[in-house]
Amino acid sequence: MAYKRPPMPIPGGDSSNPPPIPPRDFEDNPPPYEEVVGKEGGIPPPIPARNFGNSPTLHVPPRPPGLPTRPSSSNGAPSSSFSRSGRFLPLFKRPPGPPPQLSRPQGPPPQFSRPQGPPPQFSRPQGPPPQFNRPHGPPPIPTRPEFPSPSASEPANSPSGYGGSKKSSSASLRSEALPPATLDTGSMSSRPSTKPPIAVEGVEKQFSKLDVIGTLDFDTILRMEPPGETFAKVTHEVPIPLGVDNKGRPIETNKFYGNMLVGSQKNAVWTHPYSLWWSKDIPFLGVAISHCTADQRVLGPDDGPKQFMFNPIGIKSFVFSSPQFSSEDDMTLGLSELKHMSAQILLKKNEEQFIQFPLVQGMGFVTAIYNNMVPKLLSAVVFRDFKQVRGSSNIQKYAITLENGITWSLYVTGPPIQLNLVDLNTIIGSQIVSKSVFQLVADFKEEIDYAAGCYPVDCQLACSTGGNIGQYSFNYKVAGNSSSGSTLMYALPHHDISFTESMMTRKTTSRLDSTVCGVMTGYITNTFEMRVELPEQLGFEPFTTIPGAPPRPNYSPQVLDTIKQAASKETNGDVLNESNLDSMYFSGKALAKYAWILYCCHSIIKDRALVAKLMPKLKEAMARFVNNSQILPLNYDNTWGGIISSGTSSQDFGNSYYNDHHFHYSYHVITAAILAIVDREAGDNKWMSENKQWVETLIRDYANPSEKDQYFPVFRSFDWFNGHSWAKGLFESGDGKDQESSSEDVNASYSLKLWGLATENTGLVNLGNMQLGILKTSLNLYFLYTDDNNIMPPEIVTNKVSGIMFENKIDHTTYFGNKLQYIQMIHAIPITPASSFVRSARFVREEWDEKLRAIMNDVDDGWKGIIMLNVALCDPNMSYAFFSSSTFSPKWLDGGQSWTWSLAYPGAFLK
Repeated sequence: MAYKRPPMPIPGGDSSNPPPIPPRDFEDNPPPYEEVVGKEGGIPPPIPARNFGNSPTLHVPPRPPGLPTRPSSSNGAPSSSFSRSGRFLPLFKRPPGPPPQLSRPQGPPPQFSRPQGPPPQFSRPQGPPPQFNRPHGPPPIPTRPEFPSPSASEPANSPSGYGGSKKSSSASLRSEALPPATLDTGSMSSRPSTKPPIAVEGVEKQFSKLDVIGTLDFDTILRMEPPGETFAKVTHEVPIPLGVDNKGRPIETNKFYGNMLVGSQKNAVWTHPYSLWWSKDIPFLGVAISHCTADQRVLGPDDGPKQFMFNPIGIKSFVFSSPQFSSEDDMTLGLSELKHMSAQILLKKNEEQFIQFPLVQGMGFVTAIYNNMVPKLLSAVVFRDFKQVRGSSNIQKYAITLENGITWSLYVTGPPIQLNLVDLNTIIGSQIVSKSVFQLVADFKEEIDYAAGCYPVDCQLACSTGGNIGQYSFNYKVAGNSSSGSTLMYALPHHDISFTESMMTRKTTSRLDSTVCGVMTGYITNTFEMRVELPEQLGFEPFTTIPGAPPRPNYSPQVLDTIKQAASKETNGDVLNESNLDSMYFSGKALAKYAWILYCCHSIIKDRALVAKLMPKLKEAMARFVNNSQILPLNYDNTWGGIISSGTSSQDFGNSYYNDHHFHYSYHVITAAILAIVDREAGDNKWMSENKQWVETLIRDYANPSEKDQYFPVFRSFDWFNGHSWAKGLFESGDGKDQESSSEDVNASYSLKLWGLATENTGLVNLGNMQLGILKTSLNLYFLYTDDNNIMPPEIVTNKVSGIMFENKIDHTTYFGNKLQYIQMIHAIPITPASSFVRSARFVREEWDEKLRAIMNDVDDGWKGIIMLNVALCDPNMSYAFFSSSTFSPKWLDGGQSWTWSLAYPGAFLK
């Protein structure tokens, strides 16, 4: 139920009748698994729908006109099957008949003798029999960029130390030189005048010496005040489930373990490379574990480009259980220590008998700690071979080969216990054990032995910055003991290419597929240490990473005059009514549009009269939100700890259920940052001090960095392990968390930096810089695909963008339609100075050539303006020519995009 955002309607519409919430469901269903792979078989029971408890039935608006329809399923998936996206993803069953005769894998020979006589007739597991062999040798690893040693950068060669576009010494990492563009955009004006350019100066000057070097102290970045009295205090309609004890701290709503907090609590959580879930299916009672390989993925449809890629769900490779669990009623699920990168799970018979599962993102072992229970391991895939290969006074190692040909390693630490294979699905211990540690890993390599017995239970984040280089680390708190003193952790590709040199000695040859982010690499370590490029010179003013572009914005008199003509018209806009909407998202876009116009008036064309006209209107419009008198006021939720809409779960894209907060609130924060700096120089210099608490309350909701903040969870949206944010809040999902707009994720981190600059908060500037540096690395592997991307499947790379990225699937579509401009450009809006840091000129050029050029003549609405402002990231001249053309029409502007900014951004870098 994570609703997503189409662009705003263009100005001039009826502001009292805001656009409807886009539909929750897609036009039709994806093809079922059997159709995709050419097999037959039934469809298992569906994933439960996402309306839970007393949640209201959602109003689904009519399908937008003019959307292309998808091929419908020939045999028709049942309408009750439901997934996060509103699409139908089947759970898997084996087809009838015997399993295929797979070749035995390398590794220890099987030592299990089957009993005399015919084997018992066990039911086949869910899921089709996997048809694969594990690939030999390591996968390709992306080239590691060379970074200069961290050091303080030189002062900007401009009045703006924070707002320039001067390239750092690692600017060559940003993009590659590209041939000139040849955009076919219709009639365009001639090249602008070549008179001497005028450099931008102004509000940035006072920040030229802002110190951005040092270690981030997360506890001192923001004040931890109670939310203001303007926010009504409410209890959320989604209760915290029984068994959750977080010692009074706010509970995360958008993290990887979210499925265990909502609905049935039975859907999977993804730690990567594994998924785990609470299985209540008899006889598989316990916590189930799965690891999917690349060969099990489904890409479809069969005809034409591949639109989606997903992994099978519900395949119970193993289930940690106990004979004491004889029915679903014997089990309760407990959760504690719920942090932004870890959680502790208890599967309890009672307070004295339970199995503990520490969940930490990237954990190499799935660890189960048995307390006063008899261990029992189950598999719905069927045990082919079970053999003890090593034993000592403290640790036993077993090789377990499943019927799909995969050999897992099982380590048992603690007092010796005998494990017996009693049937094809069951391994059972000989006695009750206490504090006995069972560890499974989906690989069988001797080097992993050095980590056995040690497991992570928590992760502490640390960050430091030095000029244009940032370093961050995951410091794992571990329990148990291993011969190396360290545990096994798996790194995603964006970690691999960011690792410092010290990590290379900890690398293993173990490789396991992730679900949608390529191949993970095993490291025997208690620390991940990474280094990324920071956008040190990025601030308010136009910024570019195009090779050979001017180092800072330069405007010819003719360009300035053109910008002024646009600003003179747009400052007459009705800011108060255009932002008077029942949506924090759409109102935020309207406010930010006028904020960027105000910035242009003050800092680029330097027109005091226009500033004096627009700034009071923008202040008045913002006052409505600061005073919480908008159509849907905001509340403070005492249950989960956050600022939420007073609307229903079907309003404002699910804001009241914590969907999309980093998207919604960042537009308001950027508006506030621009207002603060302009008011300081052209107003009474009171606006920031009078409104700072309100702005920082919004920031704390989606980006609170401190565990000491008793009002908000830590980093609600940004996932430091995955390297980007998740948009979904308190909704159950068969494919995990998701995010559709990578560019609005960038906008959220950018808002932290801008507000930090406006308030001279070095810690917030550094935090924004660090997140932007990580986003640049991760998004360009998983969301934005240059032609040489070797992380994603080639069939997906041809789409150029992911579409909707889930933890378990990718779907090249949007929640509001299937038109290509929607899918590509939801990853571009809004175009701001931060866009060029992440969306390289090379990527933008390729996307234009391969996807957008062919459709431009058919786009006749606000998407056209978005596409052409995006072109400024690779060809400012062509973009400027479009917006300055005598044939330009305002209907080509999205409601969150101004003509003024659309001229000012490309006009800054003309050649």
